[in-house]
Amino acid sequence: MNAPQIATALLLCAGIGHTQGLPVSQHPFLDRSDTGVTVHVLPTPASIRPALGAQPTEAPVTHLTAVFAPSYGSGKLINHGGPIIAHAGFVAIYWNSSVALSTATSLGYTTIQDQIRAFINAFPKNADWDNDPTDDYEIIQQYHGSNGMPANTLHDFGSFVGSRVTRSGITDSEIQDYLSLVFSKGLFAGPNLVYGVYFPSGMQISLDGASCSTFCAYHSHFTYKDVQIKYAVFPYPDCAACSVSGKTVADILTIVSSHEIRESVTDPGDNNSGAWFDILGYEADDKCAWHNLYQMTNGGFWVQPEFSNGGKFAPSGLQYPGPGCVVPNQ
Repeated sequence: MNAPQIATALLLCAGIGHTQGLPVSQHPFLDRSDTGVTVHVLPTPASIRPALGAQPTEAPVTHLTAVFAPSYGSGKLINHGGPIIAHAGFVAIYWNSSVALSTATSLGYTTIQDQIRAFINAFPKNADWDNDPTDDYEIIQQYHGSNGMPANTLHDFGSFVGSRVTRSGITDSEIQDYLSLVFSKGLFAGPNLVYGVYFPSGMQISLDGASCSTFCAYHSHFTYKDVQIKYAVFPYPDCAACSVSGKTVADILTIVSSHEIRESVTDPGDNNSGAWFDILGYEADDKCAWHNLYQMTNGGFWVQPEFSNGGKFAPSGLQYPGPGCVVPNQ
């Protein structure tokens, strides 16, 4: 039995859903919510460090597009037939002003809210991938879904600053309830938007594991009035487990945001129908997490590489680098 057959057998024998070839308990990028739903998490660097091997935390500056070996998963990403987000937008939601107005920033920005807004507007170059130094987002265009291919744009739909008191903790189902309440009060609930929820310092997010203990961010989805809501959760990364030497809180937030936004687009999980992940259930950014981090040419924001299958993408005819973790010309 070859490696793909073995992994497929693991999937069938485990009786797990479409999104993983390993049991959740053995998959570092999967967890379960308080309602038992499988959630795609970004583990803490320390919890997955042994797998990194000789991979550096920061990519060497080469001034050429570089491709690095992935540290996780097996083989290329596979199209499992589910939808992607064809024309994605992003909404930043801040639990309260203490996180929105935090000054743990870099690059001359005054607040976290200012830096996240600038990052979202700089992340896409709004043109197809062409081996340009600003191809930080468009590598995802090769991952077409049942509803088309991802656009080269990521529209900024603004931000919402809540007024909730900082709590000691919150569960995933409570986050969904919070988003539902915000929608009921007038925030647009759209199927093509990724709602990034940013929490203040000291507020722990609980799945089976906990933020700043086993994970630093995650993305998931739920149904609100027949709309499939895609959301990403960002605990405040001022804890040791989610810190990286030399990086501010805002730097870590743009790194984890780059991870969760791309994966929300390429494998949103609408109606529990998977899109792009490898034979072991690793999504694109999982395969490149926490190694070869780099600063974008456009704006200098810190992000992580995106995995590329490589080769010519038939619908568009574009030639992508890879397979591997792509760092554009920097």
